[in-house]
Amino acid sequence: MRESFIGRVWSRGHAATRAAAAFIIAAWLVSGVPPSPAAAQQQSPATRARRAAAPRPAAVEPDAHVERAAAAACLERELDPRGSAPIDVMQARPSLPTRHPEVVEGARRTERMLPVARELTGEVLLSLMREHRVPASVERAALRRLNEARRIRAEVELRDNASVLYSDPRTIRFGTIFLAGLRSDEGVLSVLAHELVHTADGARGELSQLFRRVGQRAERTGRTGRLSARRAEELTCDLVGVLAVRLYIERNPTDEPLARRASRAIGHNCVEHDETDVTHLSPRQTLRALLALEPAFAVQLTGDAALETAAPLNHTAPRRPRP
Repeated sequence: MRESFIGRVWSRGHAATRAAAAFIIAAWLVSGVPPSPAAAQQQSPATRARRAAAPRPAAVEPDAHVERAAAAACLERELDPRGSAPIDVMQARPSLPTRHPEVVEGARRTERMLPVARELTGEVLLSLMREHRVPASVERAALRRLNEARRIRAEVELRDNASVLYSDPRTIRFGTIFLAGLRSDEGVLSVLAHELVHTADGARGELSQLFRRVGQRAERTGRTGRLSARRAEELTCDLVGVLAVRLYIERNPTDEPLARRASRAIGHNCVEHDETDVTHLSPRQTLRALLALEPAFAVQLTGDAALETAAPLNHTAPRRPRP
């Protein structure tokens, strides 16, 4: 049901790690199209020799880069001692009591990260709302609702899910298995941001314009097919989670590899069993849709700077909410 299970976080394709390779395709960045034979005949031998010897920068074809980034994210999850458990692995676990040590540790981490999540999610959401011309009155109401979320509650029955109830928007509920399976600040932040977007949307669905436009953008990537309103909403929530983690990493540098920290935003998506329902894209579809929507995030996973030139960000830089 929407009210009791909004914000379920879906996992993504683990099989990409066994695909084992990244696809780098040589392309012309500077000249675009090679000269025609007729034009070449008019060039002097010295000119042709200089052009043949000149190094040309290689570009990473964007669609192939999505596959590289997906493989990199799931490989980092396997190597990361704090990598999140994939959702299908969580689903296979027996229920955990609220006093289980892993659950207690996860609940403390989630409570500690909630204020950070409110701030970063507010910034990212405001930026997206302005980019997609959401009315100012809707912006203000959405940010007010978002900032009302103040509590975390562990529930055995939710298992590997998280949710908010419109009857109690101040509380974000986490299944105990989910709390145990999200082992990093970045992993928890991505899920909190997801749920906070649902909270900001409210019972009347006031962010439907934003969800529709992000969904249309996702459709243009060729990764999603035609999106229903519900699937567009879930994908937008996931996108905000990724963007919030990017901001968090930027503002809180550590000695850990950038790719490892970035992978934690989507690591719980690296599943073996790619299942879906009417509300969500399949896990692997969602993983690749997020990477296609956010090329700069894919670059953090692979280090292929050439893509940053070929595919710049599709959104404005996040700004702090207005007082």
